Amino acid sequence: MSADRTGGGAGGPVRADLRKEAGAAPGGGSAGRDGGNGGGRSAGGDGDRRPATPSWIRELDMALTVYPQVLLTGNVRDQYLLPDDHAAGSSATLAPYSLTGVIESVCTARGYGALAFVDQVNDRITLLRLSATPDQVPEVIREFAARDEKWRRGGGRPDGGNPDGDDDEPELLDRLRDAMVGVVQHPGPPIALVVPYAGRLGSPQAPVAGEAARLFAAAEELGHTARPVQGATAVTPYNTVFWMVERQEELPMEFAVGSRAVRVINVPQPPHDQRLAAARHVVGGLARYQAATGGPALTGAETATATRALADSSHGMGSSEVMAIGRMALDRGLPVQRLDEAARLYRIGVLDNPWATAALRERITAGEEFLNGKVIGQPHAVRRTLEIFMRSAAGLNGAQASSSPSRPRGTLFLSGPTGVGKTELAKGVAEMILGKDARPIRFDMSEFAEEHARDRLIGAPPGFVGHDAGGELTNAVRANPMSVLLFDEIDKANPRLFDLFLQILEDGRLTDGRGATVYFTECVLIFTSNLGITAPVVGEAPRARPSDSGGAAAGGAPAGGAAPGGPAPGGAEPAFVPAAADASADASADASADASGGAVPRAVRPVLNRHDDPVLVRQALREAFDRFFNDQIRRPELRNRFGDNFIPMDFMQEKWVPRILDKAIASVASRVLEVHGAELTLADDAWEVLRVEATRRLDHGGRGVLTAVESALVNPLAKEVFRNPPRRGERIEVVAVEGDGDGEGYRLEVERWRG
Repeated sequence: MSADRTGGGAGGPVRADLRKEAGAAPGGGSAGRDGGNGGGRSAGGDGDRRPATPSWIRELDMALTVYPQVLLTGNVRDQYLLPDDHAAGSSATLAPYSLTGVIESVCTARGYGALAFVDQVNDRITLLRLSATPDQVPEVIREFAARDEKWRRGGGRPDGGNPDGDDDEPELLDRLRDAMVGVVQHPGPPIALVVPYAGRLGSPQAPVAGEAARLFAAAEELGHTARPVQGATAVTPYNTVFWMVERQEELPMEFAVGSRAVRVINVPQPPHDQRLAAARHVVGGLARYQAATGGPALTGAETATATRALADSSHGMGSSEVMAIGRMALDRGLPVQRLDEAARLYRIGVLDNPWATAALRERITAGEEFLNGKVIGQPHAVRRTLEIFMRSAAGLNGAQASSSPSRPRGTLFLSGPTGVGKTELAKGVAEMILGKDARPIRFDMSEFAEEHARDRLIGAPPGFVGHDAGGELTNAVRANPMSVLLFDEIDKANPRLFDLFLQILEDGRLTDGRGATVYFTECVLIFTSNLGITAPVVGEAPRARPSDSGGAAAGGAPAGGAAPGGPAPGGAEPAFVPAAADASADASADASADASGGAVPRAVRPVLNRHDDPVLVRQALREAFDRFFNDQIRRPELRNRFGDNFIPMDFMQEKWVPRILDKAIASVASRVLEVHGAELTLADDAWEVLRVEATRRLDHGGRGVLTAVESALVNPLAKEVFRNPPRRGERIEVVAVEGDGDGEGYRLEVERWRG
């Protein structure tokens, strides 16, 4: 007889009093009335409560008397911490067991006589006798066990073939079918058959044929014809067939998932109390090793703190992964106090943590000057940005949400007019956090307006073209786990994509089209939008009003005009909707048109400009942000995930023009020096012409200043340099800028001499 325990776990099967832990009555029977809140208090020194026996184990115990077949799905490849076989019933000592070990323990408690396991690695069926004598085991199982024992002793082949040349041994599917028939029809004591990798017995995408078809047809029929058998308890169980698969969609099409004879039990990821038990198991072992090797002994408070930190940082992981983190910490020489770093290393595979370095703290400390040099004219946005990253560097990001410790390191939602530095701020953040040459990974969300654009980000599902290529977003983060991700013009994305962002912001992870998990825990996410700057016009399109500085666009508020939504000068009501375009405005306009019998002209125009009070502008942007998520895409939960990370950016003011202008001119001079080896300077008169032209285009923000430099300086300078290439060391001074951008263009008067 083979006694091979496939997956019995450390310390052998869990003792029979496990069912008492699960709330079952002594001597057999169904689960107790207490609903399975069992699990006594820990006998350890920290006084923590021992985790309750998981509900799925109690459900499994119940199913044995009601269903002839049980399908276990979900977290079936994990390890589960249960009372140690060698510990007294009142002890809190736990040991890890595989799922087959859990099945063995529950079946032992129910009085099962034996268990048979399908071993697809060695192409055999093994037997574990519990209480049955050899004569109480089905004959077909005894034969398979005898072949297995012969092979183990070197007298046969792993595939079950005859060493004397008789190769008529049936294939594994045939043997599995025979074993299933023999088990289900056995009169008693109860026997169980365990099929650990049921999804590998046929294709989930095409009908099975031959022996596989016969196997699943027999399984369905046996499920309906099976009857309870004689057992050691008052309520007798079935001869049970256990199927195990991670995802139901992996099962062959012929598997009768919906059959009344099959109980489907989902094995979930371990909740916090189970992870806490696994963390206590890991921390206890590491603390003992640390003390034995000359390290500092931990106090009870330090041990409890390390345990909680490991349980929190392993959110979304299985118990086996929590224990693997302990092995990794031991391998990397990390002390118990730094197990959260080991969890981070295990999760994303990044050895260096820039958030914990003194260098990053120094860069954030000097960040106000640095970012204000990158993004001119946005001191308020810079200060708000730095507050968020100070929180991340201090390790308090997401501290208010204990259920989601895996959220991204930082999230920004930048809203404001075009050309004011939203993208430049994202670039500055990437450089500040990741280093001088770092750049954000940019996604232009206007390219993701179609419904199928979701597949571009996470990859096409199985069976579709491009499935093996993965997604643009998931591939980028997998290649660079520490990234600054820039989602530009997020309001133009298809609404279906916002479900992805909800998962990223809440759990810090995504599952791509290939089923692999990608973690965003170390990423910074930056979203940009210009919501609230323009709105649909309802009613007659107003005429353009002149402005001395060009600040008010056609139909816009006049210089020093009213705040958005306020009365127009003279007490007249505004003829526009002071908000981002939304469905309600369009609907009301359609209703007005139908009622009057005439068409209502529509246009889109600015409702905010640089002459408005900055405080009111920020308020209007926030209101537009709320309306977009609440009313337009109906995702208020996503708006809540952004929380206070919404950062409005101000209109560009005239006082910032000289700084932007000097920076742009310096960039042009640097390029001339790099390419031609010549030195470029501007006289005061020429600089003043550029300033006036830049101010005239200030409604386009900082980008308008750059456009003015391109039109009035770069273009005529390019003609000059093209016609008369400068020599190295030559000095070129622009003494005057003449002309305009509306007629013949600009001309430069330059003086040149050797340096």
